[in-house]
Amino acid sequence: MVLFEDDSLIGFVCEAPLQQILSSWGARQDDFVKKNAGTLRKSSTKAWNLYSVFLSGDSPSPDEKKAIISIEEDFHATRKIVQTEITTLSDVTRALYSFIPIQNLVSLSTENTLRTLRARLSSVPTAAVEALLDQGKSDDFVVQAFQEAHETKGD
Repeated sequence: MVLFEDDSLIGFVCEAPLQQILSSWGARQDDFVKKNAGTLRKSSTKAWNLYSVFLSGDSPSPDEKKAIISIEEDFHATRKIVQTEITTLSDVTRALYSFIPIQNLVSLSTENTLRTLRARLSSVPTAAVEALLDQGKSDDFVVQAFQEAHETKGD
């Protein structure tokens, strides 16, 4: 079991045989919530963003699929993710899509692609965005300017 936490969410990932997940998910969730009660009382944001993630390499039977759906639809205490047939790193990444940063490709098919790109990069320091979009500079200069803007979080 691996615990994770950032500024807005907290949870755990448990990798186990499917039968073990089906028989112990509730106890694991309750134990996690009890152990982290202090943290959850201090952060109202995290209290709404609790995750219990269960991963298994096993292939579920039809009855096990129904049990998995039932677990994921149980909204008591944490949000649940149960994924089976996990065999690759891509499978793990896909299983965690619910709470990892957005992993999609940006389509720049609008008329003003630079304005759209700047709007989508609003959380990146302005100086870093400008460094990336400055086509008149060498690659080395752009990389250095981008890194400096990120390090100083300058605008």
